[in-house]
Amino acid sequence: MELADIARALTALGCPAAKSAEMAAQLDKRARQLADQKERPYDEALTHLLRLMSQGWAAPEGASNLQFPPSSVQPWPTVSSKPVGDFRIFTMRSDLKVNPRTGRQHDFYVIDCVDWVSVVAVTTDRKLVMIEQYRHGSDTIELEVPGGMMDPKENDPVATGLRELREETGYEGANARIIGQIFPNAAIMSNRCYTLLVEDCELRHPPELDHGEDLAVKLVPVEELPALVAGGHIRHAIAAVALYHYDLWRRLSVGAS
Repeated sequence: MELADIARALTALGCPAAKSAEMAAQLDKRARQLADQKERPYDEALTHLLRLMSQGWAAPEGASNLQFPPSSVQPWPTVSSKPVGDFRIFTMRSDLKVNPRTGRQHDFYVIDCVDWVSVVAVTTDRKLVMIEQYRHGSDTIELEVPGGMMDPKENDPVATGLRELREETGYEGANARIIGQIFPNAAIMSNRCYTLLVEDCELRHPPELDHGEDLAVKLVPVEELPALVAGGHIRHAIAAVALYHYDLWRRLSVGAS
């Protein structure tokens, strides 16, 4: 992978264009060091580092050379916190915090919810396993990727995603791994949403829907996804982010091959 290709990949991750060449050189150097230390191919080491950066994680060694300058914004100290409601699928609390810039106190409502998982499931003939379902918040039928909430007893997003894929669509696949994670709404929510990629998916059995679900499975060619998002046919924000993670993973994988 040439330095120009690395620079373009870094720009896609949010690196300022003016810094991309310098960052690309640093990342190239780090990848070569990692390849030597771990006795692994350079392309594999570089792809590993780019994927870590795409998920907001720094490389475990020598990461300071790859990070952006520290932010001048400081965390707000918490004075007190109290629960204000339990709504079955989430709880709400009120936090009293201090603005570090002014020293004044303000109260904020925070929604606590278990983590979520979105599943990008790709068949052997390059189609995405998607679902249509009615959404009560928007009062619309939406085209989405499978996914759902992690059960309180679950702590592995991969296991959760595979379970949701199997139950909602009947599909199963191989080589499942996390390719991204986000905060669904960092302004008011504390949870994370993981994007799980599952390859070589095949229909193994009928869907196993619970009493609160009514879904239709749709197979969408991978090449049609950009047009579906741009045309407003895919409008669920979490689904759009999962598809972006998949698109970024594809571009980085191709660039490193």
